[in-house]
Amino acid sequence: MFKKFPAVSPLLIVVILTMNGCQSTPQTPRTATPEIIGGDAQTLLAQAADATDPRRQLKLRMAAAELLLDGQQYAAAADALSLVNQSFGTALVNEQSRADYARMLARAQYHSGDYIAAQAALTELPVWTPQDYLLIANICQALNDYRCSADGYIQASVALGLDHPDLPDQVNNLIWQNLSRAQSGPEVFTHRYHHAWWLLQQQMREASSIPAQQVVWQTWQRRYPSHPARLRPPETLRRLDLYEAPNIALFLPLTGPVASAGQAIRDGLISALLSEAGDNRPNIRIYDTAAADIGQLWEQALAEGAQVSVGPLLKDQVLRFSELTAYADQPRLVLNYLENPVADPALPPDPRVEAPTANKLFQFGIAIEDEARALANQVLLAGHEKLIVVSSNRSWSQRASAEYLKHWPYPATNAYFTDIKELTQAIGTAMQVEASESRKTEIANILGQPLEFLARGRQDMDAVVAFTNQVEARALGPALRFHFASNLPLYATSQIARGSEVDELVGFNLTEMPLFTHPTASQSALYDAFALKSNAQAELYALGYDAYRLATWLPLLNSEGQLALPAASGYIWLDKAGRFKRDLGLSRVEKGGTLKYVE
Repeated sequence: MFKKFPAVSPLLIVVILTMNGCQSTPQTPRTATPEIIGGDAQTLLAQAADATDPRRQLKLRMAAAELLLDGQQYAAAADALSLVNQSFGTALVNEQSRADYARMLARAQYHSGDYIAAQAALTELPVWTPQDYLLIANICQALNDYRCSADGYIQASVALGLDHPDLPDQVNNLIWQNLSRAQSGPEVFTHRYHHAWWLLQQQMREASSIPAQQVVWQTWQRRYPSHPARLRPPETLRRLDLYEAPNIALFLPLTGPVASAGQAIRDGLISALLSEAGDNRPNIRIYDTAAADIGQLWEQALAEGAQVSVGPLLKDQVLRFSELTAYADQPRLVLNYLENPVADPALPPDPRVEAPTANKLFQFGIAIEDEARALANQVLLAGHEKLIVVSSNRSWSQRASAEYLKHWPYPATNAYFTDIKELTQAIGTAMQVEASESRKTEIANILGQPLEFLARGRQDMDAVVAFTNQVEARALGPALRFHFASNLPLYATSQIARGSEVDELVGFNLTEMPLFTHPTASQSALYDAFALKSNAQAELYALGYDAYRLATWLPLLNSEGQLALPAASGYIWLDKAGRFKRDLGLSRVEKGGTLKYVE
C-alpha cells in the first residue's frame, strides 16, 4: 500500500505547477529562430572564441551545441554548453534563450549519463512541453525514481495522445511498470486521468489475490471508460482477464539436513494460499526433493497434471532442473539463482540464455544483492555522494559491497576489516585520521619540539554504508565517534536487524522486508502464526509466501512479460533475464529497537 502522505519532490511540484488546468495540453513554446550561421560545430566554436559580442558568442556556441546533439556527440555538446553557462550567462537575457539552453543541456547531460545534472537543468524551465515530460520520464527512470518517471510518461501521453510518434512504443506498459515499482504516489494530481492511473495501481496493490485484482480492474474500467489504460490496457492487465487458477507442483527438501528450510518455505506458501478468498484457488501438490531424484519428481508432477512448478531450492538441483526442463511448456519458478552462463562467441546466441522467460523459466530468491542495489538507490535519492563503505570478509558482505558499488556513480572509500577488532582502525584509515597524525609528527620533527595537536578526520564525507551484521554494527558507532565521524548518516541492510539488540542501533537506516515493517493483514497473520520476530528462518517464510503469489501470476506472463507487485519480501519486479528481483524501502531504528518505515 502506498504511504498515505508522501512528500512531494521539488521536481513533481515543478511538473504540477506548469500544467494549465485539467486535461489541458501543454503549449510548446516557439523556439526563437537564431541568426543563420554557417559551418560545422568546430568552426562555430572557433568563431565563438574570436567573437567580441557576448550575444554573438552565445548564438555561435548554442548553434554548435545543436549540431553536436544532432550528431549524437553528447559529451562535446555538454562541454560547449557548459562554456555558455560559465562565460556568457549574462547573454541569456530572455526567457526563450534560457529555455533553449536548458533543454539542450538536459539532452546532452542525459545522453552522457549525467542524470542528476540533466534533471536539475530541466527544473529551470518555466513552461514544460510534452517532449520535456518524456525526457524527464527517461531521466527519472535512469535514476530509479519510478514515481517521477510514471508521472512524466502520463503527462506526455495525455498531452500528445497515444498515437503520437514521439511517444515510445507501448507507453502504457512503461507507465504501468513505473507505477508498479513506485513506493509512494503524489499528493497532488493534475487531471482526472493522472489520478485514475495512480488510483488503479493503489487498488491493485491493496487487492489480496488475483481474483480480487480482477474485480478491481473490471470495476475501474467501468468507472473510466475513456481512459488510455482502458482503451489500450498494459499487457499485464490485459492478460489478467484470462486468468484461471493453475495446478501447482511444489518441489522442496522436506527431509534430510535442510528440511527446516524447505518446511519454512512450504508453510509460507500454504499461508498465502489459505489467505485467498473465494473458490478460484490453485491445487497444490508437494514433492520431497530429498526423497527422490528431481527428474523423476518432474515426470510424476506432469503425469499428475501440474501446470506450474515452484522449486527446487538447492542450487545444484536448480541447475539440473533447468537443464531437464529446458523445452518444457509449463512456467517454472525456481527458488534460487542460476549463475550467469558464459557464452561461446563462436556459437550463435541461444535464445533460452538471452531470454529465459521465452523458455518460461523464472528465478526468485532472497538475495543480499537486492538489498545492496535498493540501498544504493535510496542513498542516491537522499542526495549523498561521497561515502565510506564498510564491509567484512564474510561472503555475503563482499557480494553486497560489490553490488552496491556497481550501482554507485560517485566516489566511495572502502573500510574493509577481517575481524571486528580491526573495525576501528579500518574507519580511521578511511577517515584519514592516521594521515593527520603523520602530518603532526612530520611537522614536530621539522620544528624539533612537540606540538599541541588534536587529530581530525576528513570533512568531505556524506554518509556511511555498512554491510555488517548486528554485532559489527553495534561496534561501528563507537568507531565513528572515536574518529570524529559520529555526525554521518548510517545506512545498512537488514542483516543488522537480525538479533536481539536492535535497540542499540538507534539512528541506523536500513533496507528491510515489508513483512517486518508494514505488513498487510494476511502477512501479519503469517508473522504472528510463526513468531517471525524471533525466527531465524523468517526470510524463508517470506520467500514461500511470495513464491505463491508469483506462481499464480506466471501463466499470465508471455516472453516479454512484465510484472511488479508489492510482497512480503519487497517490491518484486521481473527483469529481462527472467529473474525476479526486489526493491526495498528504508526503515529507521527508533528508540526501543522498533523499526519505522520511511519509504
